[in-house]
Amino acid sequence: MKRVLSLAVIAIVLSMPVLAVAGGPFDGAYSVAATSSNGQFLDYVMVLQNGTQIVLTILYPDVGTWFYGVGTLNGNTGSGTLYLPSNTSFGSFNVTLGADGSLSGTLTDASLTVNLNGSRIF
Repeated sequence: MKRVLSLAVIAIVLSMPVLAVAGGPFDGAYSVAATSSNGQFLDYVMVLQNGTQIVLTILYPDVGTWFYGVGTLNGNTGSGTLYLPSNTSFGSFNVTLGADGSLSGTLTDASLTVNLNGSRIF
């Protein structure tokens, strides 16, 4: 079931028109450790960049859910709004993407801040 969910999310993200020409230097899949007051989990972040536009898809395989963020990229720092699969906004993100394939940053909503640290896997 988790594999089907992951494939469905990837298919949806890749079919979005704004991303049809994505090809930025930070594009890829990242394996990240997500740490918060709820503990530490291994998650995956898909990054798609088109100029100064950035889209993140955050996959939580442990609980079988996902959400996404849409924002802007300034240099190697991206920030924007987080959305549930229902397209309801619920928080914000701020990530730094390194030329070495690293990703670090935070996801924030009204009651929780999640710290991300990881690296590109492809």
